[in-house]
Amino acid sequence: MPHYDVVVIGAGPGGYVAAIRAAQLGGKVLLIEKDQLGGTCLNHGCIPTKALITSTNFFDDLGRAGLLGIEISDPKIDFQKVMARKERVVNKLRKGIEFLLKKNNVEVIYGEGTLLEDGGVEVKRVDSSKERVESRKIILATGSYPIALPNVPFDGKKFISSNDLLSWKDEIPKKLNIVGGGVIGVHFASIYSSLGSEITIFEAQPDILPGFDHDLVDAVRSILKRKKVTVLTNTNFKPEEAKGTTLISIGRKPNAKVTVNEKMETETKNVYAIGDVTGISMLAHVASAQGIVAAENAMGKDSKMDYNAIPCTIYTHPEIGTIGLTEEAARAKHEISIGRFPFSALGHANAIGETEGFFKIIAEKKSGKILGVHIVGAQASSVLGIASLAMANNLTVEQLARTIFAHPSIPEGLFEAGLNTLGIGIHS
Repeated sequence: MPHYDVVVIGAGPGGYVAAIRAAQLGGKVLLIEKDQLGGTCLNHGCIPTKALITSTNFFDDLGRAGLLGIEISDPKIDFQKVMARKERVVNKLRKGIEFLLKKNNVEVIYGEGTLLEDGGVEVKRVDSSKERVESRKIILATGSYPIALPNVPFDGKKFISSNDLLSWKDEIPKKLNIVGGGVIGVHFASIYSSLGSEITIFEAQPDILPGFDHDLVDAVRSILKRKKVTVLTNTNFKPEEAKGTTLISIGRKPNAKVTVNEKMETETKNVYAIGDVTGISMLAHVASAQGIVAAENAMGKDSKMDYNAIPCTIYTHPEIGTIGLTEEAARAKHEISIGRFPFSALGHANAIGETEGFFKIIAEKKSGKILGVHIVGAQASSVLGIASLAMANNLTVEQLARTIFAHPSIPEGLFEAGLNTLGIGIHS
């Protein structure tokens, strides 16, 4: 019977990272995956979505080429080539994960892993053969699946999941209903409106992007309006009245629900859980961070998760980046200062013709502690990394504002917003 130091069930962004980290620490590691390496993020989520968005954003940019002195006549999107490129990107990265696992001597079995009551793991391979393996520690990373509407199962044609739309092989839908105005719904609204679909978002809540800062929500609404996306809030979708194709994006449900502590330990001895199954966050980068913590603890270290500086991005055009408290949440707990700086006043943004958007910093008034950063504009996802670094290391807004940023650059806007938070703005 095979014996391991760590068995990881699920090879998504949490699972494969945990497997590699445990192997780095000298562990004999087995990784069990029932589908494909990379999980939802690589195969049905983050990466394929961004590949499509890159194509559609570039296509949108061609519409303003004349402003940059470039003449382009009648550009067209070849949907099949766009989808083929998406597949190439996914396949390349999947092979990269395979290489990394092999390099770190992680054994991979394709099949289903089941945790047994006596602490062992039953592995059912894809050929239906079964075997039992033993391990000192087990990490559960089994992910989640898209939620369907009650009594309206996914059929792959009329009522579809995000998985279906990312592997779409038919013609571009002329009309696409999107049920759910969260991040997933907004992403697909942005993509398919650029591809020419008539988009309607149905959101049961009072506004789209529940839980986001109100200034970000207003910006996304403006972006969607410009892209001629109809947004219906306080509206329940009626399947029986649906015309065209309907994407259901009302959330995802964990394949299992497991309670964990800050060390990612479950209530079962020697068993850890990470990613979507914990119910803490359904962000790939959180799963990866949890995977490292779980692996280190499984191998005898003392690591703990810190959720105080978790970035989130929305790849509309322009991009959205957010971390920390919203203005509403910050006001409820602190006396705050807010600094803003518009992209329209930023030299680099004007040079590249990307002047839409703003930087917003929320700080505790007395201590200067940065409580939240919200960005709309070009390169927002990249600039957000600076905010993440600052917040994770408890930098004050004054320390941020005293840092020298390159000129001209987009991150200068974060510096300027910091100055404005202190009431000493220079360029606004």
